[in-house]
Amino acid sequence: MTKTCAIIGCSPMCFPWGFDEEDEGCAALKLILINQISKLRGEGCTRFAVSMDCGVGLYAAEILRGLKETDDALETICYVPYEEQATKWTPELRDRYFNALTTCTEVVNVAYEKTVGCEFKAYLEAINEADTVIVVYDPDDPRCEREAAAVAVAEMLNRQVFTVDPKAIHLF
Repeated sequence: MTKTCAIIGCSPMCFPWGFDEEDEGCAALKLILINQISKLRGEGCTRFAVSMDCGVGLYAAEILRGLKETDDALETICYVPYEEQATKWTPELRDRYFNALTTCTEVVNVAYEKTVGCEFKAYLEAINEADTVIVVYDPDDPRCEREAAAVAVAEMLNRQVFTVDPKAIHLF
């Protein structure tokens, strides 16, 4: 049976560093993601179900694309909350997003248009496929209630959950 890991996370607006990917906190977050993905890969996990967004989802998809260059067994399933989500992103983020989508194994469009709860539904679809869940969010931040609810569902489904709190990363 194929082992699968779901990767979800809050918006970069909830990170102490925001969208600044050159910040040491963001670099540390990406390193944690690489280490966790590599650890799971070493344990036989070959499928990664990524809920796509302009933060954690994009970082994970880019990391997986890089690892796929030397590991043909890796599969990345990208769950897109709604088709037009990248319309108002910066051109650079949009380019990175579409590059990530073109190199993933499969794209699952959760909704055609933005609807209430489509981002949460993308989380649930990714979690439903998974044995393990990596979630990046601040459990104390009320803006992260969607991620907290997703963690509760994952725990209810007896998924192994690895939580990364971006606030704690920034303290180092």
